[in-house]
Amino acid sequence: MVKELKALDGKDIWICGGAIVANELMKFNLIDKYQISIIPIILGDGIRLFDSQMSGIKLTLKSCTSNNGTAELIYEPKL
Repeated sequence: MVKELKALDGKDIWICGGAIVANELMKFNLIDKYQISIIPIILGDGIRLFDSQMSGIKLTLKSCTSNNGTAELIYEPKL
């Protein structure tokens, strides 16, 4: 069912947070754009953003902005 998402008509899907959902979509190459916010707080522990099985996905930086110390990065998969 997940693989059929791109074939459906409609608007884009935005995933806010949800590393488990994002990793599942990444398995099927269904993410066209990654918008990652970096908030300057060092936690030292937490949930990984990406599953270790997702290593090797090459991305191209499309834009980078900063607002009040938070960096907003937009990446797209390299073709």
